[in-house]
Amino acid sequence: MRALLTILIMSTLIAGQSRSDVSDVLKRGAKLVEAGRLAAAQELYENGLLRATDDPDLRFELGMVYFQQQNWPKAVENFTNSIRTRPGIVKPLFYLAEAYFMESDLARARETIAQAAAIAPNDPQICQKYGEYLTATLETRAEGLSWLMKARSLYPGLKRIDFEIGKAQFELTDYQSAVSSLGAALKKDPADGEAAFYLAESHANFGDWEEARKDYALALTRGYSSGAPYYGLGRALVELGEFQAAIEPLRRASVLQPALIKAHFQLGRAYRQLGLTKNAQHENELFNVLNDRVDTANELAGPEEEQAWKQVRPLLEAGKEGEALQLLAKLPVAKLLGHGEPHYLLGAMYYSLGRKADAERMLKTARANAPKAAHFAAYLGMVQLSSGETAAAEESFHDALEFGSGEALALIGMGSIQYQKQHWAAAADYLEKSRTADPGALLMLCDAYFRIGRDNDALLAADAIRILAVDRKSLIDELDRLLTRRQSNESRVTP
Repeated sequence: MRALLTILIMSTLIAGQSRSDVSDVLKRGAKLVEAGRLAAAQELYENGLLRATDDPDLRFELGMVYFQQQNWPKAVENFTNSIRTRPGIVKPLFYLAEAYFMESDLARARETIAQAAAIAPNDPQICQKYGEYLTATLETRAEGLSWLMKARSLYPGLKRIDFEIGKAQFELTDYQSAVSSLGAALKKDPADGEAAFYLAESHANFGDWEEARKDYALALTRGYSSGAPYYGLGRALVELGEFQAAIEPLRRASVLQPALIKAHFQLGRAYRQLGLTKNAQHENELFNVLNDRVDTANELAGPEEEQAWKQVRPLLEAGKEGEALQLLAKLPVAKLLGHGEPHYLLGAMYYSLGRKADAERMLKTARANAPKAAHFAAYLGMVQLSSGETAAAEESFHDALEFGSGEALALIGMGSIQYQKQHWAAAADYLEKSRTADPGALLMLCDAYFRIGRDNDALLAADAIRILAVDRKSLIDELDRLLTRRQSNESRVTP
């Protein structure tokens, strides 16, 4: 009995000593973090965990160090361990949700913050964060707005709460309410350029162009200086009849945000009113060339696809193809792009890894499972074409166009094949019908137009390439070489 009592006493002493050590580490770590010495704090916490394995407080603080270092996977790992050891605590759930959000894992961020909201339904910050995540997508935006409104009712002084409510109302097309909320946000923080921009956008949707002009200008002076506020200011000035003043902000918008093709339409309106007919015609033609084009180059680059890729890639690297297919079949991305067919998505992923044989194998399976899916046939054709299987690719493209005459990838593929065969008119016809925004395909279109004597269309295609490939220097250089060769050829035939 005495031996047992001695053991119990010793255990209690050791546990007390261990807790004392943890408290000391936490205090020292907090001072290091406060001093900005994150690497030293990280080392201290990790050493502490060697003696107090999975202590929830040490795990949480280590997670916070990684969070401040923007090492999101490590932050997730440590927050998760803290919660597992001591569940039901709001703070680690809050930061775990934020880490997921920063990893673009919106689904897990919402799931985690929902757990925190269930524990503390009247915590204003929890309600605000839950509302923020829910308003990120259209399907849950109205629900998210209700959480934001609840957060504001619990504590009106929450940072940016009026802006978040106003933005959600704007995105739900409730512009009248948005004006009220965004106006309140600006009163609280007159330096908030983003709030001024959305307030201007709300006024623009009412057709109140004078107020819109003032708020677009305010957004720009407050540092919110992307292409969108310049475009908004330019359009407001056009609507107010101040055509000369509109030219500069519209030009600025098209430089800062080349994909903002509406700027060319508004420039055409302004030039026409100023009597600059040639300038107006060029801007209108450029707008028509750019309008309604499809971004075929980045089809699988959305947030859902990115999240699927993060989950599937480790399985592929481990050779677990079957598990990857099972996972893809369950993810929302399969319904968005693959018609519920995971083989298509896995084929696209294999192709992005350069594993063309595996990509072709998966895409053939997808075609067998959905023989009338035009896009599956078109994507298979692209893989075959990149592997030099021109005849097989042409057959796949023909099949795709039989099931969907407007299938953009198939039209681009057929255009590429006709271009290789130097059938310039046919190449131009296919490539133009695709309405692609892919600068590489447009470069072929530009060359084909030159070769069949449609010089004006070629030059418009060249302008479109400069706009759409502004960050692709090698392609712009190739375009310049094409134009130089064209000019050289013209000078040789000129008497």
